[in-house]
Amino acid sequence: MMVTAFFRDTIMRELCELCGESGLEPLYQPQGSQRGIVVHLCPSCGLVQSLPRADRCARAPAAVSSGADWGNVRYGKSFRTEAAITALARHIDLSTEISVLDVGSNRGSFAKALTETAPEADVVAVEPDERVVDSCKEIARTALVQARIEDAALETGRFDVVHSCHTVEHLAHPARVLADHHRVLKDGGILVLDAPNIAILANADIVEEWFIDKHLYHFSAVTLTRMVEAAGFEIVQEPDPGDRSNLLIVARKAAKSEAPVFDLREVAHARGLIERYQTTRADNLLALKRVAQTLAQNAPQGLAIWGAGRLFDSLVVHGGFDPKCARLVIDTHLRAHVPERFGCVLDDPEALTEAEIATVAIMSRDFAEEIARAARARAPHAQILVFSELLARAEPRLAA
Repeated sequence: MMVTAFFRDTIMRELCELCGESGLEPLYQPQGSQRGIVVHLCPSCGLVQSLPRADRCARAPAAVSSGADWGNVRYGKSFRTEAAITALARHIDLSTEISVLDVGSNRGSFAKALTETAPEADVVAVEPDERVVDSCKEIARTALVQARIEDAALETGRFDVVHSCHTVEHLAHPARVLADHHRVLKDGGILVLDAPNIAILANADIVEEWFIDKHLYHFSAVTLTRMVEAAGFEIVQEPDPGDRSNLLIVARKAAKSEAPVFDLREVAHARGLIERYQTTRADNLLALKRVAQTLAQNAPQGLAIWGAGRLFDSLVVHGGFDPKCARLVIDTHLRAHVPERFGCVLDDPEALTEAEIATVAIMSRDFAEEIARAARARAPHAQILVFSELLARAEPRLAA
């Protein structure tokens, strides 16, 4: 790809956050970026990172977009709360007195769930966003610190647990913050760390721009594990290899040690993922036009779309689907934060029981089965069409 003089200078200045080497290689320009980011690969260790690293930009309005500008809705962390509590319970006794740091507490879903599950837990919730911090104020045994985690002056050796969900990828210098998590933990303390998984780029049904403006680092299981270990932690629960969306790591504070991070195999793997992603996504965006046609054909009999997020945005923006032909556009979670999408008011699932719906199209990956069950309970005679299946059917027709 062409590299401007600005990015040439940036590459010369920037060092890899994991291995400290220079010469980061530009590989990909994300679509719809408002910051003009370029995705780079470290040719020494394989860490994928976006430049420039401007993590203190003025806050942008909410954008439920399938492009790189997606963000600022602040509702997704709640989906990971159950997984975090389950993982934590495997490694610490939740019935005892524990002190917990919740990094990027957002709307307080983890703090609320933990204090309900662990009767002796005290939580310090660190959250900089003034739009959501009030969510933590009424949670029992929870103290709020309104600050960025880099700026929060926390006592050394204070906590039994540090929980960080989908925050590390936003940080300009995640290695420094992980080292500080090590500092504030008691000896033998537990880190529960969750981040997006770059493995999702291998999904056959990917249509959205995955490299978004707000994410400065794009971790694999290998690169995130090595960064955690370099900060002085021993991994006690590795990421689930079957989860391509998230990297959930549990680690215990240990003595710091030097470990090699250079890995040409990881470099080749990351390069291949990004190349495959670009090809797959381009093909899928063309196939979306067929998906839109299929849904339009079902619309006269009564069509409901369930899921108004990034897949739905891709369907409309790239597939040319007219959302007004759907009788319902349903989204259980998003409707609390975004009242309408493309001029369609977002409905509650109970609307299915009252409307005459012959087809429910599910615009979700991770929750497709759960949504399908909920849709069948409310509209038992409707056919259920799942996004990944619709796309797979469209691709052969596209090739023909």
